[in-house]
Amino acid sequence: MSSKYSTLQQLADTLPVPPLSALDDADYRVLWHDFEDRKQAIEDTLKTVRITAGAFLDEHMDRIARLAEFEWSEAADSHLQALLEQAGFDAGSELAVRSSANIEDGNQHSFAGIFSTHLSVQGLPALKTAVLDVWRSGVSRQAILERLRASMLETPVEMTVIVQRMVKARFAGVAFSHDPLSGEAVTLIETVASLGEAMVSGVDKGMSARVSDQQLLGCDPALEPHKALLLEVATLAANASAALGLPADIEWAADEQKLWLLQARPVTSLREARSLEPVLEWAELYIASDEALMDFRPLPAFAQYFRSKRRPLALFAQTHGVSAGQALLVKANRQGLVEPAMSQVLLDRLNTDQVVLDFSDQVRQQILERGALLERLLELSDERVVCFVAREFLKGETGLITQACDDGSTTCEWSSEGLLAINRGIAGTQRARLVAHDPTGPADALQLHSITHAAGELLGSVQLEWVRAGQQLHLIDFSPLSTFVQVEDSTEIRLISPGYADGPVVVVTAGRQLEELSISATVSINSIPTSSSLGAELEELERQLRAHDGQAIVVSPRPYAALAALLPFARGFVFEQASMLCHLSILLREHGIPAVESEALYQQGLAGQRITFSQSPKALPHAVNEVRELQ
Repeated sequence: MSSKYSTLQQLADTLPVPPLSALDDADYRVLWHDFEDRKQAIEDTLKTVRITAGAFLDEHMDRIARLAEFEWSEAADSHLQALLEQAGFDAGSELAVRSSANIEDGNQHSFAGIFSTHLSVQGLPALKTAVLDVWRSGVSRQAILERLRASMLETPVEMTVIVQRMVKARFAGVAFSHDPLSGEAVTLIETVASLGEAMVSGVDKGMSARVSDQQLLGCDPALEPHKALLLEVATLAANASAALGLPADIEWAADEQKLWLLQARPVTSLREARSLEPVLEWAELYIASDEALMDFRPLPAFAQYFRSKRRPLALFAQTHGVSAGQALLVKANRQGLVEPAMSQVLLDRLNTDQVVLDFSDQVRQQILERGALLERLLELSDERVVCFVAREFLKGETGLITQACDDGSTTCEWSSEGLLAINRGIAGTQRARLVAHDPTGPADALQLHSITHAAGELLGSVQLEWVRAGQQLHLIDFSPLSTFVQVEDSTEIRLISPGYADGPVVVVTAGRQLEELSISATVSINSIPTSSSLGAELEELERQLRAHDGQAIVVSPRPYAALAALLPFARGFVFEQASMLCHLSILLREHGIPAVESEALYQQGLAGQRITFSQSPKALPHAVNEVRELQ
């Protein structure tokens, strides 16, 4: 049972808690078909949300919602009836059905208001509806977003459902044993002359009172005739605080006979002072001066990374007459975002149909329609002022990567599947070698060639990342390099990273999860992730490689970026199709791990046969492609 239910049980020994019982996983296994399998699938999906930094949040939340559509078993009614009888409830008992999740009411994060409560529940059909709804609220869209904010995505899904005798309240409300802002030992009480749930959920505005040392310091005039009740509530809050050993936040209700304690939790850091003033400011992250960003500091780590890396590129692009896109550094709270005039001006500053949102370390690289950006920001934000980044996303017709070579040529690789797909190793690509002053080249080949070499003079050994939209090139990003490649014309085998490799095979199976991991911000060219940070599929591949003492060859359909986690354990890599300039290919060359693209070797690996290959790092003069049109 969860801590909230256990706490209520303990408090019931000394404080007036209405009779209660609860359901946990042992009950759900009886009530619902396939409960264990579905729950495990939900937890696996939440882990994937964490690993991918929320890049596919909507898709994953939809999957969780489908998994939580439990089907009742034939034994459900009799099991629930037995539970009610054991708790002393009969068929006509009026009940309150509440949540008691393992992530609820902690010292640092309460999840208050996130989970469902059902009041005045009577009869088995209504009880079944309430129990299912309360459990599902633990994995609802709102709960998952709150897990993201609290960095608790991988905390197990544990939802105890409390079934409690309903209190017919003449007054109900909440109380803090201590001022949640100052910590002063002054009891703050809010109450309504109705069910307290209406006030807690924000439907009814409560009347307030302050009590210290059994003295009423002040209250709304309508509460003055009820001074005795207010003092009794203050005593109840103090007793709950003493039992918890921490300042307490309680929910209470008073019927015609008695004052009851319904819930008690520690006063958490979430109840800090939050600005009610609307805040919505922004600056151009790449181009703005350091002085213009002073009001936004300290910048989130991802924003600082974008600025330090892409500001030089944006200034370089300006001098060479190409677009570099823009990124807006935004400082805002919910109050600012809900102001139509303020939010519309922000949206109007973004010139692309899609945007990339980096909201926090837990929510990164979400690609959204521009019209959906505000809705997502309202889901993620609250009264706290936070800084985030909204970047223009331009897929265009073609994604391209260029790299200057020592012989004065430029290697170019491109795909109609887009730049992101090339980088993450999931695109089919074409390649060409660009040279200066070649009249047979395409219109923008010389521009690609000259700007790529100019970037090398300014930024060092780099490869440039481009998008072509219409007839215009947009310079998107760059990556530092320690190696370069030239294009070979072999149709049997293409060099990705030079060297000799011989060994048994470990086969990678293509799948949506591997693609999601590779596309997400969690995988970066700047570091090699651990397989344990990327989930069970990569951990199993590492286990297989370790079983071969690092002498096996990884056989994969594409150079998925997530496979970087396997670099320390593999002798080599064979791909059915591969980009030479994607992130994994760069890492393979920089770590000296042999790799090739070869359909024949790939098929040999699928058959479980041992693979041997050897590729020279230099292309023969006759094997270099001519310049050809990029399309």
